[in-house]
Amino acid sequence: MTRSILTGVMCCLSIFLLTESANASPVEYLQKTSDQPGPVVAVMGVSADVGDAGVRAAQQVAHWKITRGSLVVILDVNARPGLLQQKQDRLGQQSQWGESVEQVLQQVKPDWVVELTESFDAHSLIPEAEGSRVLGAGDTKRMPPLLVSMAAAAQTAATDEEPHWESLLVAKQAADEPSRLVVVTSAKDPGERRVWYRTRQQRAAVHALLTELQMRPVASSLDEMMPAEREAGRIRVAIYQGPGAVSSSGHDPVWIQRTLEALPDFQTALIGPTEIQAGALSRYDVLLVGGGLSNRQSRGLGQNGRAAIVRFVESGGGYVGICAGMFLASSDSDSKLHLLPIDVAGSSGVGKVKLDFQAHDEIRVKGLYPAKFSGGPVKVRKQKEADENIKILAWFRSEPKEKKTSSTLTDTPAIVSGRHGQGRVFLFSPHCERYPGPRSAFQNALRWAVWDEISSD
Repeated sequence: MTRSILTGVMCCLSIFLLTESANASPVEYLQKTSDQPGPVVAVMGVSADVGDAGVRAAQQVAHWKITRGSLVVILDVNARPGLLQQKQDRLGQQSQWGESVEQVLQQVKPDWVVELTESFDAHSLIPEAEGSRVLGAGDTKRMPPLLVSMAAAAQTAATDEEPHWESLLVAKQAADEPSRLVVVTSAKDPGERRVWYRTRQQRAAVHALLTELQMRPVASSLDEMMPAEREAGRIRVAIYQGPGAVSSSGHDPVWIQRTLEALPDFQTALIGPTEIQAGALSRYDVLLVGGGLSNRQSRGLGQNGRAAIVRFVESGGGYVGICAGMFLASSDSDSKLHLLPIDVAGSSGVGKVKLDFQAHDEIRVKGLYPAKFSGGPVKVRKQKEADENIKILAWFRSEPKEKKTSSTLTDTPAIVSGRHGQGRVFLFSPHCERYPGPRSAFQNALRWAVWDEISSD
C-alpha cells in the first residue's frame, strides 16, 4: 500500500490515506508542462464522505496556465465505480488514464503532492481532521511559510463568518520524497458553506502555492474555472449557487448540475457572487439561474454582481432563468437585472400544469407537455406590446393541480426569449429541468443561448 500523504498521527485518518482499493483503481489525470524548467506539482482531488469540493477544485485547477515546471492533476481519487467504468473524461481533451494513483505518481515524479479533501470538523475524533486547515509534511524551514500563505489565501477566499484557518506542519519528509500538503475545507454547515464556496477555498490554497513557486502568470486569478476558449462542440455553463438559490425539488442547484454532467456537450461549474463580482463569467458561455428566492439572489449578488451579469449578457453571453431566475431577469424593479423589458407578478400556486409549446425553431419543442409549476412568475407582460425582440415560446393551458394560484395561469405566457445587447435570454416560469417537464426544452434552451441552430437529435 502506498504511504500515507502525512505521517505520525495522520496515519489513522482515512480521509488522508490512499487505500489499497483506491490505488488499484484507474484514475483520470492531466499533465501540463511548461517550456521553462521548474518543480512538478501533483494536485489530487478526493471525494470525502462529507463532500466533493476537493474534486471540483482539482477539475478547475486543471484549466490553469502555468509558466514553469509541470502541473499534474489527478481527479477523484475515490471515484464512484460507475464513473470508473464509463471512463468519462472530465478534465478535457488532454485527459489521460492511469492504472492507479501510485502508478501516476511514480511516472510523473512530483516534487510536491497536494491533496484536496473535506471534513465535518470531527474534533472529538481526530483533532487534526478538523476543517479549515492546511497540513504539511516536508522541509521544516520552507514548509511553514508556505502553509501560512495557503491558509491565508483560503481565509481570504471565504467570508467574515468563516472560522479562522490554521496551518500545521505535521512531520518532516525524507530528502528523496516529495513535500506533501493537505487542504481540508469544512463541510460542517453546508447551508452556509456551499459547494462553490468550499471549492473556491480549495482553489485559493492551490493558487497560493503555485504563485509562491512562481508557476502561475503574474496577475492570474484563482477564479479561472473553465478553459479560456470554448472547446469544439462544448458549452461552458455557470450555475448560480449563491444566496437564494434552491431548486424546485427542494435541493441545491447541484441537482441541476448532475442532470447536465452526463451530456457530453456541457461543461459545468457552480458559481457564487464572489466569483461573479470578480469577473469569472468571462470564461463561460451561459449563466443559469434556477429556482429559489429572487430577492435573496439579487441581494446576494449585490450591485456589482448584478452589473457583472448584465455586462456578460450585453457582450454576447447567454442567460437562462428558471422561476426565480426569471423574476431576477425581469424589469419590474431596480433590484432586477432588466435583461428583458417584461413585467411579472408572483404566485403561490404549486402543481402540475399543461404547457403549449410553440418553440420548434428555437428549441425543437412544439405541442402540449406537462410541467411542474412552483410559484413562478405570472402575468408575464411585454412592457411594449409591439416589442418584436421578445418572443413567447410557451403558454399555460391549465391551472396547478395541487395548490391553486391566486392568479389565472390559463392562456398566459409561460416561457419567453429575447436578446439583450449581443446576448440571448431564455426564461422559464415553470420547471422544465425536472420531471414531468420536457427536459429537452431546458437543455436546448442552454444550447440556443449559444448556438444559432439546435440539433433535432
